[in-house]
Amino acid sequence: MAENVFEAVKQSVSTREAAELYGIKVKRNGMACCPFHDDKNPSMKVDQRFHCFGCGEDGDVIDFTAKLFDLSSKEAAEKLAQDFGLIYDSQAPPRRRYVRQKTEAQKFREDRQRCYRVLSDYYHLLKKWGIDHSPRTPEEEPHPRFVEAIQKKTYVEYLLDLFLYESEEEQRVWVAEHTAEITHLERRLKIMAENKPTNRERLREITDGIEQGIKELFESEKYMRYLSVMSRFHRYSVNNTMLIYMQKPDATLVAGYNKWKDQFERHVKKGEHGITIIAPTPYKKKIEEQKLDPDTKAPILDKDGKIVTEEKEIEIPMFRPVKVFDVSQTDGKPLPELASSLSGNVPNYEAFMEALRRSAPVPITFEAMAADTDGYFSTDHQKIAIRRGMSEVQTVSATVHEIAHSKLHDPKKYEMLPSWKVVLESEGGTKHDFKLDFATEKEAEQFASDMDWRYVDENQFEWRLAVEEDATAEKQAIKNRHTEEVEAESISYAVCKYFGIETGENSFGYIASWSKGKELKELRASLETINKTSDTLISDIERHYKEICKERGIDPHAKVEPEPAPIEQPEDAAKVSDGQQTGNLTYYVAECMEFPNLGEYHDNLSLEEAVRIYQEIPAERMNGIKGIGFELKDGSDYEGPFPILTGQTIDLDTIQAIDYYRDNPLVQKAVKELAAAMPEMEVLGADANQQEALFLIDNATYLHIQSCDSGWDYTLYDAASMKELDGGQLDMPEISRMKAVLQICDDNDLGRDSVKYAPLSMIETLQEAAYQQMQAEASQMTASSQLPEAQEQALDEYPTPDEQVSTPDMQKYGYSYDGMLPVTRERALELDAAGLTVYVLHEDNTESMVFDPQEIMEHGGLFGVDREEWEKSPQFHEKVMERQEHQQEREQAFLSQNRNCFAIYQVSRDDPQNVRFMNLDWLESHDVSVDRSNYDLIYTAPLSESGTVPEQLEKLYQQFNLEKPVDFHSPSMSVSDIVAIKQDGKVSCHYCDSVGFTQIPGFLPENPLKNAEMAVEDDYGMIDGIINNGAKEPTVAELEQQARSGQPISLMALAAATHREEWEKKKSVVEQLKNQPKAEHKKTAPKKSAEREI
Repeated sequence: MAENVFEAVKQSVSTREAAELYGIKVKRNGMACCPFHDDKNPSMKVDQRFHCFGCGEDGDVIDFTAKLFDLSSKEAAEKLAQDFGLIYDSQAPPRRRYVRQKTEAQKFREDRQRCYRVLSDYYHLLKKWGIDHSPRTPEEEPHPRFVEAIQKKTYVEYLLDLFLYESEEEQRVWVAEHTAEITHLERRLKIMAENKPTNRERLREITDGIEQGIKELFESEKYMRYLSVMSRFHRYSVNNTMLIYMQKPDATLVAGYNKWKDQFERHVKKGEHGITIIAPTPYKKKIEEQKLDPDTKAPILDKDGKIVTEEKEIEIPMFRPVKVFDVSQTDGKPLPELASSLSGNVPNYEAFMEALRRSAPVPITFEAMAADTDGYFSTDHQKIAIRRGMSEVQTVSATVHEIAHSKLHDPKKYEMLPSWKVVLESEGGTKHDFKLDFATEKEAEQFASDMDWRYVDENQFEWRLAVEEDATAEKQAIKNRHTEEVEAESISYAVCKYFGIETGENSFGYIASWSKGKELKELRASLETINKTSDTLISDIERHYKEICKERGIDPHAKVEPEPAPIEQPEDAAKVSDGQQTGNLTYYVAECMEFPNLGEYHDNLSLEEAVRIYQEIPAERMNGIKGIGFELKDGSDYEGPFPILTGQTIDLDTIQAIDYYRDNPLVQKAVKELAAAMPEMEVLGADANQQEALFLIDNATYLHIQSCDSGWDYTLYDAASMKELDGGQLDMPEISRMKAVLQICDDNDLGRDSVKYAPLSMIETLQEAAYQQMQAEASQMTASSQLPEAQEQALDEYPTPDEQVSTPDMQKYGYSYDGMLPVTRERALELDAAGLTVYVLHEDNTESMVFDPQEIMEHGGLFGVDREEWEKSPQFHEKVMERQEHQQEREQAFLSQNRNCFAIYQVSRDDPQNVRFMNLDWLESHDVSVDRSNYDLIYTAPLSESGTVPEQLEKLYQQFNLEKPVDFHSPSMSVSDIVAIKQDGKVSCHYCDSVGFTQIPGFLPENPLKNAEMAVEDDYGMIDGIINNGAKEPTVAELEQQARSGQPISLMALAAATHREEWEKKKSVVEQLKNQPKAEHKKTAPKKSAEREI
């Protein structure tokens, strides 16, 4: 039996056919990625036999299948016979389950792709929040999601860069340490995508976030840190000061990227992330206005008596987020130094006090006072008095405090003066305030008399105006006095902090109690007063201090060692699981579980009540399937109702698939008690790990799943056509079946809105239909003509945002600004939704910013995006990275160019030989050769200047280290890179060594014409001879011997040799099918775990 099955398989099935059946993509030239090692670029030749030039695996179709599925030779032969419907002498034994094993490298690649996908989705969401929720004016409070965006966006950018550029080892470590965080973030993204808030809910969230953000600031420690930042940025608005405080509390001087470069001759350090603030971005709009007479200001009329109008251009103020950088994030020319910090006993104390005198609006004197009084401001005598005998620091602090009072506050207005008010008074004695703040009773009575107001309500009570004294004025005066004390002390703290004078912090102990109960408007007004007054006072003191130092010959730039600032400790993160041990749980009963609003619905029930009501609902009038659920109230994201019993089934499977419910003692207790109270119900999932099942996902896809030794084996089928879509294995044996189903849905981008059980009898039908379709498609693919497609023969081009329109089209349209890139309406809508700023382009060479998608729909011309913003966008980066998916086409385009050009190769990301940044001496000492298969083609472009090859190499080295092109998104040119130069029709390759470049032969084909011809013929199976324009080609045996001895060989050369020697004797696939023995029994369906892909 064994010999017969071996013969049947070897005579009928080639290794290539088996590889394609089992999901391995084989190119037309017979090359494929080897499944037996981490193979990114195809290194395995597959034909009648297979051979991998990377790991050395070699053999026939039975060896291939045995290695692929970890089987013995006999089992592999039997599996091939079953899957290809072959017959042999003896009846095949019962079919067993074959599971495709995943290597550790494959598992890591899947984990890495998942992490990158989740982080990329989160990055785009943060960017959208940064645009959608950005404050429209500097005074508007930032939305909580805007705050999250500016706090988290730079960190997520760093993580995405880690997965793009860093070593595989660093990526493995990060994935292993953050798996739980990625899972939590992935779930959060899905919840937000499925539960979009209404406009009313968003408005409520914005209002709550604004109020909470301002009120949280008035806690002593946070408030002092805010004042420290405000003192350094006293010219900024309250909102921008808050933004700098939240992102970089240690910032000292900020400016935009171009301002650092142009005005200060400094450049932002590589890798630094900007601070987001709000900047004005006004746009101009043309309107028509009535033309007025300059003398009478009346409208001018034309000869027909109509008003003459004129077109006027107005500027509409708008704001948008921009990036600035702190001086600590820059390098370059030193900044001019300001006066040195004053601390301790205040150096130049006399000069500084004189500066305070000149800045004060009234004279300053020193007097003897009680120990609990530092000073006062007298309005009667118009002076500031400071207590004698205090320390220099305390004296300066008290002086600034009283100067603030003198500029802002008048104590006289808090003296209790009579105040009168007019009220609405009814016959029943009810009163409501109508108008307040009359200085005399007579004024109030005169106002009420003039109004002469009467009203009779529905109860026949007459209302009239009355006058009475206002008793709340005294309370209000005391309340305002507290406010002004806080403002004065805050200004003193901020001013002293600016000049480096460390004052005591005990004066802010009552900040929290003062702010409690205050309205948002009051708190904002105080912050704005503190900001504005501090700005004025700092500017005055600084100006006078410089003048005094100049007069007295004092050096204001004397160096003083500042005390190290205390390191701010991050607050402990709130524990997500806190809610699991608190809260409560109740039951609910619904007559229709799918639509609870139909029929009876009872909530807030105990278990006994829920069971009783469930049993009392009569079957003859039910609107749906009745059931019991629980409602969790613990303040978590999972708070709310969730079904347990539907019909006669307790769905334990679904509940256990949700980690939070599985680990929550309240939920587990509820399910357990319900199952005990209703033992007649079926508990779905109690033995799920032992079962095979078929599910229908969103009425579109069948999922066949069954357990295996290392997890769950599954196959996906299209519900409409019954075609097999995909399959594989989920290596997570510890999870339940339902959780495995949900994980498979996530991994394959399937929906989870509807997951239903389907009858197991459907599995056989699906497998038979999929097999029949596979056979038909295989025959069609084999018989179809294989005409070569035209390949793009162009070097790398600048990735424009819209390929449908070009810059010449925009210039012809009438808009010529070269900093704008044109886009069509459809692309403008996409980019606007992605968070980029879109502009409406006008034919008069002007533009206007888009603030609503409706503006895009209403405009009939072109649109544009700013070139600089486009080049920093994820969409631009994606287009650049798409080039890496077309290695062969781009290399062929480079070799076939008729002009001078160059190509840059860098070691591939996985770096299988660990040669990145190694010089040629190291390669020679370790007997490692430079191999094209270990490199990726990164960039191609024409040579813009003339010169010898060495001159061109030096120019390119400088360019790709100092002024990299904007579409070069790879590390700078460094040791181990290879630069290919095509000049005057000759191609030469040069290794970037420790010093200079070294030419290396054999990296690329020496004859581009020959390479192109061989590539085309090899791809379509048409090589029937040797191109007679080079040396004698090696044979397959010679090349295989070189590979076994460890010497590098050319895969293209091997492919050519293979076709040369076997073309005459090799049968076509069509001929093999014709000569294949006809099957005499019904074809069996292929096994679901085979992972075929047609």
